[in-house]
Amino acid sequence: MSRDNVKQDVEVVEASPFTVVKNGKSPKLSPKSKDFLQYEIALHGDDKEFYIRVAGNSSSGLFSKAWIRLEDIFTLLDDQVGKTMKSAIFKSLVSGSSSNSSGFLAAILRTISILEPVPDNLFLHRVSERYETVKTELRALASDGDPK
Repeated sequence: MSRDNVKQDVEVVEASPFTVVKNGKSPKLSPKSKDFLQYEIALHGDDKEFYIRVAGNSSSGLFSKAWIRLEDIFTLLDDQVGKTMKSAIFKSLVSGSSSNSSGFLAAILRTISILEPVPDNLFLHRVSERYETVKTELRALASDGDPK
């Protein structure tokens, strides 16, 4: 058999510019659900910025696994302090067309204490009382997670 007739399957794997510095699980927003979401927070090697993404779902429901820059979330939420909001506020930040992505991101942001539920409506959010502290803590991960 000639070398030209041999099919070679070669998979090219590109190195990811992201270094995960924190991962965890988050309950979904519905109190009826026993399912959870997995999330990751990573440092991007090129721009040295932090990103977050929904990394997994223990049940059904499509979502985007795209990374979202944390500073973009902070910029959006800085204007929402003292207001109530729906998960749809994050649509401008999430890629893809799945309507679940915004709600899943909101659930994760609750878990890491950036958002909190509005007492009279569990599907509405407000900026957490710990928001500024959490922003500082997440930004401090850079020195811990920087792959020098």
